[in-house]
Amino acid sequence: MRASGPAPGPSEPVDARLEDLDELDAPDAVVEHYRSVDSAPIEYSVDRPPRAVNGFLVYFVALSVLVLLVITVLVSLGHVGRNRDLVLFARPGDRAAIPVRVFILIFFVAFSLSLATNLWRRLLVLVQLCGGLLLLALAVDLATVLVNLVPGITIPVAAQQVAAAILGLGLFPVVVLRNALLPDPGPIPQRRGRIAPSAWVRLLVALTLAVVLADVIAQRFEVGVTRLRDLALLGGVGPGVFLVQQLLVLIAGAIGVVLVARSRRTEFSPAVGVLIPAHNEAHGIAETIAALDRAAGVYAGSVHLYVVDNVSIDHTARIAQRAIARTTHLTATMLSCDTPGKAKALNYGLLRITEPFVVRIDADVVIGEDCLALAMRHFTDARVGAVGGVPLPAHEKTFFDRARLVEVLVRHAFFQVARMGYDGIVGVPGMLTAFRRSALDEAGPIQQGMNGEDTDVGMRLNAMGYRSIVEPRARYSTEVPRTWAHMREQRTRWFRSTYHVAGHNRRELLRTRSMAGAVVLPFGLLNAARRAMLLPILLFAVLVLGAFPRTFAGLRWQPVVAMGIGLPALVAIVVCLLLRQPKALLYIPEYLVFRLIRGYFTLAAVLSLRFPPLAAPGRREAPAPAGEAPPRGPGAPRQGPPDDRAPPPTGG
Repeated sequence: MRASGPAPGPSEPVDARLEDLDELDAPDAVVEHYRSVDSAPIEYSVDRPPRAVNGFLVYFVALSVLVLLVITVLVSLGHVGRNRDLVLFARPGDRAAIPVRVFILIFFVAFSLSLATNLWRRLLVLVQLCGGLLLLALAVDLATVLVNLVPGITIPVAAQQVAAAILGLGLFPVVVLRNALLPDPGPIPQRRGRIAPSAWVRLLVALTLAVVLADVIAQRFEVGVTRLRDLALLGGVGPGVFLVQQLLVLIAGAIGVVLVARSRRTEFSPAVGVLIPAHNEAHGIAETIAALDRAAGVYAGSVHLYVVDNVSIDHTARIAQRAIARTTHLTATMLSCDTPGKAKALNYGLLRITEPFVVRIDADVVIGEDCLALAMRHFTDARVGAVGGVPLPAHEKTFFDRARLVEVLVRHAFFQVARMGYDGIVGVPGMLTAFRRSALDEAGPIQQGMNGEDTDVGMRLNAMGYRSIVEPRARYSTEVPRTWAHMREQRTRWFRSTYHVAGHNRRELLRTRSMAGAVVLPFGLLNAARRAMLLPILLFAVLVLGAFPRTFAGLRWQPVVAMGIGLPALVAIVVCLLLRQPKALLYIPEYLVFRLIRGYFTLAAVLSLRFPPLAAPGRREAPAPAGEAPPRGPGAPRQGPPDDRAPPPTGG
């Protein structure tokens, strides 16, 4: 039965003044309901317009044309020999036919010039990126010379280029983390975890099996592998790298499926407090509450709902009250947090929840009837701190809907489950997350004023020794952006969170307290750098193939197409078949196009980070740009505590 009553603190009874709601049969929702202070936290980000990314691409293309033209002229004049890249030492007779290192240098120069900061900070970033790449390339070349002296061992120049490119990918996030203004490192938790030896064993077993199987496949099916390479499905990457990576994920995924099945075997239905923060959610919160009520009817334990209205300017609170009045399987409390920010609303609600388990749900999420029952089963294991599900799009009507469906199947229903095979989940999506309340209290309050607060909580739980689990059967539908502006806001915020979370958890990077900090988050930073370079790589390849084919005759079209289309298409096809989603196969072409758009937004995210101005030589402090708050230097103390007692921001 539904119970209503006055909530503690500044709240009101859920069924108070319901007679006033009859006038709200068709309430007007806020058009840009997705914008809030969380879109671009003013302390750690700059809300830059689209022309920032477009300007970067113009810089990049112009520099590429200029550099490639100079190389062509030098080749025609005989000043450049067989090498077409910045390779200092190579084995006799070998040559670098593709300008791999030249591309990375051009990317670094264009990136440094596009930062929203003063000249001195741009120059510092430029020197660190370009100088660091040149030093790394020199080290690779010298090491190659020494290795080639060993009888029977020869390293081709292409391997030197690949090694320098990988090191350049690793250099990029390091320089960004050193120069951008990011959340200060969080406090070291009193309870410290450590990666379980069994997790290392599962990872090493999966990797070993992947290497062995890749070698067997490459040898026994050499003709088929060659044909795939010629069709631009394996072009340029090589069967070894591709097969090992994908087989590793498949084997780890199989281990993850077994672990999840074992974890959900025991019934467990404790009392649950469901927390819904809501800012301008009049368009969908009624459906969210109705779906939760249906799930509470299936769940054997008690469910109490806490809706926190967070400074909405539409009818969110009233519509939530009306929806609560219609529920029959849960009790509810309506709260009001007067300080803007999702993290503030979450912390405000957590202080008022008394249940031993908390389920956080976004106000645009419609959960399945068995979501609560499935998620809570995993908490019979005292080591489990958080449980998430699979966020499917609510519809398949638009381009964004269909591309999102394939993306969810690949990233959440497949790769996240694979990470469970070696306890490597960084964080589960905050759209629906169940927490052990005691673990959440140990981890401390949810970090405010940053993007990725849900992943940040997961990192802290992992560092304390708790496990995060994704329940693939717990499926729920989420809102997918309908407009380009909404998609840009969402993805820029999501991809910016990689750096915010890494900055706040830098003490956990490459440490053995959790697999997430030791392996997965560092790899995520590398992947973010690769994704930011995806669109520039394709533009650069088009320039080389279209305008300078004679100068760089070693570049073929197959590797370019394989990187942008072939490999992702193969992965998506396999995932859709494994998950028994044949209809999603029709959406793979749209997903491949969306991957390029995703790369564009990744670039926008890193360019939107706040890089504080650097003082000129002879000066102590660089002035802040007009109209902005004075920036803090990396590592400087905060301007005030980011808690519920802090005054609301004046802008942003």
